[in-house]
Amino acid sequence: MTTHIKTALALMIGIVLGGVGFGALHAQTKAPAAYWVVEVIEMHDRAALMRAIHAVQPTVQKFGGRYIVFGGELAADVGPVPKRVAIVAFDSMDNAQRWLSDPTAKGLRREVNKYAKTRAFAVEGTVD
Repeated sequence: MTTHIKTALALMIGIVLGGVGFGALHAQTKAPAAYWVVEVIEMHDRAALMRAIHAVQPTVQKFGGRYIVFGGELAADVGPVPKRVAIVAFDSMDNAQRWLSDPTAKGLRREVNKYAKTRAFAVEGTVD
């Protein structure tokens, strides 16, 4: 093989390997996401609260959200432990804010708060 052909071949192999490496690195990049976290501080009517909480779930799905924590055992670290915790993952803070602003979702969250004292917030983070 001539020097020109060897050089061209090496250059083409380098470009292909670089493209594959860049694609692999790009695939590992963490996508921006948002999480809605709610803590139930006090429950006034557990049965009614659970019905109200379950009514919220379809509105979460409408905006691409998915529950990653829904109840479960809690272990104390610092401060008082809430009665219940839920964490919902959204693909973006925009989707989380659209859900938070949705009139149907707002009304259902107000219904939850008839039966419990809660603390809730959205936080931007990353997805592994």
